[in-house]
Amino acid sequence: MKRMLIILFVLSFALVAATAFAADLSGVITETKCGAAHKAGTDKDISCIKSCAKSGAGKLALLAGDNLYTITNPEKATGHEGHTVKVSGKTDESAKTVTIDTLEMVAK
Repeated sequence: MKRMLIILFVLSFALVAATAFAADLSGVITETKCGAAHKAGTDKDISCIKSCAKSGAGKLALLAGDNLYTITNPEKATGHEGHTVKVSGKTDESAKTVTIDTLEMVAK
């Protein structure tokens, strides 16, 4: 019985560790309502992203390839709406979230 509990503990820890890990992602800062519709980063896109995020209709997000990650600390991305960026941080693949440690602009 004791052996079974140890195995379950180790497996549960491995599952938690597998869902949240450090990553470098590149993509466009957008928001969750319109997502990929704003990947061009035009003035109209930027205006819509800011409007949706401010009103609460959408949350700031990172569109990295086909994946849309909600940003858990949006203050790190404010001012970069519509920009192509590289972020380092922790991702949670099951929740599709990213917590940004660093953010830098990249050329399109």
